[in-house]
Amino acid sequence: MISEAHQLQDGQARWRAAAWALWLLPLLVIAILVAARPEKRTVTHLYHGAVERWWHREALYDGPGGMNYLPQFAVLFGPFHLPPRVVGDILWRGTAAAGLAAGLWLFCGAMSGPDRRRAFVLVTLLALPLSLSALRNGQANAQLGAALLLAAWCLKARRWWAATLLLCLATAIKPVGIVAVGLAWAAYPQLWWRLAVSLPILAALPFLFGPPHYVWSQYLASLENLRRCSELNEHRFADLNGLLRTFGIPLLGTASLAARALAGALMMGVCWTASRREAEPLRSLLWLSATAGYLMLFNPMTEANSYVILAPVLGLMAWRFMSLGETRLGWLLAGMVLTMGLLPNLLRPFLGNYFALAWHPAMTVGFLSIMVWQVCGASHPGPDPARAAAGPA
Repeated sequence: MISEAHQLQDGQARWRAAAWALWLLPLLVIAILVAARPEKRTVTHLYHGAVERWWHREALYDGPGGMNYLPQFAVLFGPFHLPPRVVGDILWRGTAAAGLAAGLWLFCGAMSGPDRRRAFVLVTLLALPLSLSALRNGQANAQLGAALLLAAWCLKARRWWAATLLLCLATAIKPVGIVAVGLAWAAYPQLWWRLAVSLPILAALPFLFGPPHYVWSQYLASLENLRRCSELNEHRFADLNGLLRTFGIPLLGTASLAARALAGALMMGVCWTASRREAEPLRSLLWLSATAGYLMLFNPMTEANSYVILAPVLGLMAWRFMSLGETRLGWLLAGMVLTMGLLPNLLRPFLGNYFALAWHPAMTVGFLSIMVWQVCGASHPGPDPARAAAGPA
């Protein structure tokens, strides 16, 4: 018995060491690269520039190639602009990585119990390759992915106010976060009045940090900038049109808007159905799947690095199916996320950056199809007893 206990402890210690190494070693390498060449492979200069312009009451927007977020982002990034540039940039990346790791750790505990450390290591191995580029470049997508993952955990744990604050944070990080808000309301109607209180506060936040006329002018400019972003049709984005353009059949104009609206309605229907048929933690993971999948396919400025938003839920779903004995489905999802994370770099010498523009959305379409089947076609044990006992909030 003592020997078995020691073996168990040794095994847990090895998994713990592997977990720390998997996250800390890449972050250490990224920190060294940022310190050595802070201007290489980074987008944070756009964020620093936005904060400077905000502080000097200058125009934030100069087209899709510049600042593409709401005015709240200039306030949000301010604390990372105050330290020396390298320090702030490393902290920005570290905050995103910490959020992603914390979200995976929390969900692995919910799904794996005493096997948590092993699950965390394996899910990290699946999700991290697809996440590293966004972390390396300091892209806000990594922060958005962390906020959505943690919001999903709070929804699962019925921490409604924490989930609401994280959804507001997601919208402040990137305007597409409003999609997560709408789908969360469909999946968790308990949020409605909290969102009704919080969203106006979020909208008013920039007025606390700037003159009203300046803030209002930047709001109007942000809407015009978002309109211009929505009209981009270049073959350099990894949304659904990135896949369709590969075959010469892109969706443009009214057809594109109709596809986004129909897909949004479908995802809301999936979330609404999941809220009534699925138990936790699957319900929150389905919400995260619908949110991340929709953002990847229907944001016209989705890049290959944007898939850091989808990577965590792909890894978690793969582990969930494997742990439930549905190994074929689990390995299928594992294959999806690993090929998305590894193949673009392997094939870049032959195909340039174009492979990911088609492969990533194709894998996302497949993943969302599996999730829709999970909600609408799989057998269900009945309503969640925890939900029935808790009643409305």
